Amino acid sequence: MTMPFRNIALLGATGNLGSKILKALSDGGFTVTAVQRKDSTNIAAGAAFSLKVDLLSDKELASAFSGIDVVVSAVPNPQFDVEKIMIDAAISAGVKRIVPSEFSSNLETEAAKTLPIVAEKIKIRRYMEEAAAASKIEWTSVNNGPFFVPYLWMNGIAGPNTESKTTTYHDGGDRVVCTSTPERIAEGVAKALCAKHAFETKNKAVYIYSAVVSEKKLTQMASKITGIQFAEQHRSLEQAMKTGYEGLKEGDQYKMRSFYIPFMFEERFACDFRNAAWNEKLGLNTMNDADIERVMREWLKKVEV
Repeated sequence: MTMPFRNIALLGATGNLGSKILKALSDGGFTVTAVQRKDSTNIAAGAAFSLKVDLLSDKELASAFSGIDVVVSAVPNPQFDVEKIMIDAAISAGVKRIVPSEFSSNLETEAAKTLPIVAEKIKIRRYMEEAAAASKIEWTSVNNGPFFVPYLWMNGIAGPNTESKTTTYHDGGDRVVCTSTPERIAEGVAKALCAKHAFETKNKAVYIYSAVVSEKKLTQMASKITGIQFAEQHRSLEQAMKTGYEGLKEGDQYKMRSFYIPFMFEERFACDFRNAAWNEKLGLNTMNDADIERVMREWLKKVEV
């Protein structure tokens, strides 16, 4: 099968997620150019080429994108005004497709459109949709749910906190969400762009996940592994949303992270998206309970419990 895409420009190539996307794309046979800030001292290990440019210069970006088929952005906390420069430069350079730095949960519900923490990503999505409708460029987003990483799932943000030996259950703790490891997300990007799937992922939001978890399930597994009997704390999703808006008003980033809890677990945000997932189409495996427990054991080895 002819490879529709070969040359990929990757922004954010040395970050936690970007470095894994770089590896997955390289392993998938793509030629990857890491496009980095001019002042970056990081080495994009595995990239075929590395270019350092002013990421706010449309001219420098357009030059960097010359001969590129797809631009993948893995920059953290993308802002519309900055990403728009990148998108316009890609269009100017004749890039065929963009994969934006979305890597989030479901952005297609009416509820998501009201949530401050994803407002910039929704603006970016809308701009890409408009560009695609005008036949200027194609897009593919990868939507993976919250990252399945210890920072989120072992620090008491959602579920158990091994340091305080407490666990927080929101609205009972039984609600489930699709979650993905960074490695799975990277694999999803590479699969979505490969020759077998590139046409069907054109101008689509591609939903993928590693596992389906709840706060209660992860707490029970953590208790089994560590022997800790976690003291339960109960909180409503309504309270979490209220705290998020308090943080927004006060400029308190710590409080604002509470927005992620209802985003994960409230039904109106539809973040249990198993029925819409592309896992089977893309050949992506899902984790069973034994797999989840194995990953949690690896996390817990790295902390003193």
